Amino acid sequence: MAVALAAALPAVRVIHLGEKGRGRALRAAWSASDADVLVYMDVDLSTDLAALGDLVEPLLAGRGDLAIGTRLAPGARVTRSLRREVISRAYNMLLRVALGSGISDAQCGFKAGRREVIQALLPLVEDEEWFFDTELLHAARRGAFSVREIPVHWVEDPDSRVRILATARADLRGVARLRRAERDADRRPGPARVSYAGR
Repeated sequence: MAVALAAALPAVRVIHLGEKGRGRALRAAWSASDADVLVYMDVDLSTDLAALGDLVEPLLAGRGDLAIGTRLAPGARVTRSLRREVISRAYNMLLRVALGSGISDAQCGFKAGRREVIQALLPLVEDEEWFFDTELLHAARRGAFSVREIPVHWVEDPDSRVRILATARADLRGVARLRRAERDADRRPGPARVSYAGR
């Protein structure tokens, strides 16, 4: 389908990767793009596309560096299982405690960023799978980039292929890795760390 769409629309390009991974796909697509604002959303279209304008317009106007959808902020409308709701809230609470995250929903698959900001952050992100989002936002916080949060209308896809437990374990390993890196950075002499720039 994607190849047929690219054949019909000259502005559409298809990138095929031999390996899976959200982060791997985003790194490849974003590194190759010359668009002013880079965007992604999950292929299951759980997020209502009506929010796309709210996501990209501030960045196109120069108001903010990154913009992310959130299912956990006032104004969001979410339909999903209790299990996924609990896991999501617990994960974002862990990020606040362990990493000082100021983000309400790190894993919502609806994000955008100005190209120069994204390309500055990509070399700082190691993960190639689902933790990519969290690590990207963590690097943005440490770099004092601004992050705008956009409440979205989100409906869970019952046929989602995400393996929740395996993904949760990988995320926990990622959080531990970033926490260790922060402790190591704090022990090294050098310039003062930057602070989170807010939304």
